[in-house]
Amino acid sequence: MRTLRFPFFSLIIILIFGCNVNLRQTNKSEKITVTTTSANSDAISYTAITTEIAVSKMTFEPSLTEIAKTDKDAEVRKLAVSKMTFEPSLTEIAKTDKDPEVRKLAVSKMTFEPSLREIAKTDKDPEVRKIVVSKMTFEPSLTEIAKTDKDVEVRKLAVSRMTFEPSLTEIAKTDKDVEVRKIAVSKMTFEPSLTEIAKTDKDAEVRKLAVSKMTFEPSLMEIAKTDKTPEVRKSASERLSQLD
Repeated sequence: MRTLRFPFFSLIIILIFGCNVNLRQTNKSEKITVTTTSANSDAISYTAITTEIAVSKMTFEPSLTEIAKTDKDAEVRKLAVSKMTFEPSLTEIAKTDKDPEVRKLAVSKMTFEPSLREIAKTDKDPEVRKIVVSKMTFEPSLTEIAKTDKDVEVRKLAVSRMTFEPSLTEIAKTDKDVEVRKIAVSKMTFEPSLTEIAKTDKDAEVRKLAVSKMTFEPSLMEIAKTDKTPEVRKSASERLSQLD
């Protein structure tokens, strides 16, 4: 038994020593990996900053366009776009860039209505579409967006820029959102349409708004007597008093 103890202890010492060596090697490897990763990150940051400085001093449109199309850093692309003026290039970037902030900047510099209309119909980001709509003036396009866009805020903005009464009336009758309908009613003047909305809209606030714009006393008297909501009846009575 005594003869077996020495080889046994020797084996334990060898195993412990081997584990320490492996641990030291592992720690060194981790330190090297962390250092390499940190160095790469610093290099990328330095490259991005250097590129931004270079772009900030550029004026040659083709070079700016190339950077806006190809640079991997969104901030660099934004800086390039901010210095661009050529509409076709801005349009291409507004349609294709993956970053919504870059597209928003490109759109904000555009003026060509057909291109704006296309982006308003196709861009997936409602904030981009809102900027587009805020720059549009062509009534049929605004009407289409007001009728079809899925985002309430985009529809509200489109309606606020409309003036064509028949289209406003249609939206006031059909849009599912109360706030959209209220904006449409606020821009209407045609008495028969206002009267119809004042009598039929499901929301009391919309009906009150329609009543506040009416001038035909027989219709107001009818609403003052028959509307199911006291506030709407009161609003009709007050409107009659204003007209006396």
